[in-house]
Amino acid sequence: MKALLRPLRSLIGASALFAASAIPVASFAADFTYNSILPVYLKLDKTMMPEDIVDGYMQTYRPEVWSKYKDDEFEMDTKRKESLAMLKDVISSARADETFTIQTRFQFGEYNFEKQQFDFHPFSEGLYFSVTQCCSSLLNSIKVSFANPETIDGIPMEKAAAKQFLSSRKSSGGYVNRDIFARIKIHMTAVKTRGELVAQIDQVQLLDNQGRNVIATLGQQQTAAAN
Repeated sequence: MKALLRPLRSLIGASALFAASAIPVASFAADFTYNSILPVYLKLDKTMMPEDIVDGYMQTYRPEVWSKYKDDEFEMDTKRKESLAMLKDVISSARADETFTIQTRFQFGEYNFEKQQFDFHPFSEGLYFSVTQCCSSLLNSIKVSFANPETIDGIPMEKAAAKQFLSSRKSSGGYVNRDIFARIKIHMTAVKTRGELVAQIDQVQLLDNQGRNVIATLGQQQTAAAN
């Protein structure tokens, strides 16, 4: 049965401004943003030395300091050491196993009467998400791909509930809206290459178009809610 999924290669932008005096780390910000993912990336990538990116760190997260002192090498020496200590603290405080939440939309396919599930394999098409910031010696983007795309294998739903669910999405002209809101829980497992992380899919919650009612929770043990 042919899937109706539209793979999403996301360009999820994130503004990048850490407060100089209170630098957030990923354990306190599990949204899928550049700010929250960068500390975890730096924790996992042992080849990216803090000393090599401290100027980019200042440009991005301490712009006032950078702008004021960048032309004075004596002041900059002090501010660079100060910023390096802050950056190292951010990295050491990061949790490599932090859970992140991606919110996006997919499309589900036709109902398989034998398996009693809608066709739904959103991660089987080489899907990835990325977060970006510009422009410094820091990474301009971090790409996240998935180690276990096969873990999401259809949307299980009994036939009667599935029929009602599909009918609720049908227009008066017969068009069926197969867009579905998804909340994806992941954690990073490794650095694949410079600027690219590999993540484990822990859970996918599917919700209605308003993002309110849970339709199904998919993952290790898939469960569907009657709708």
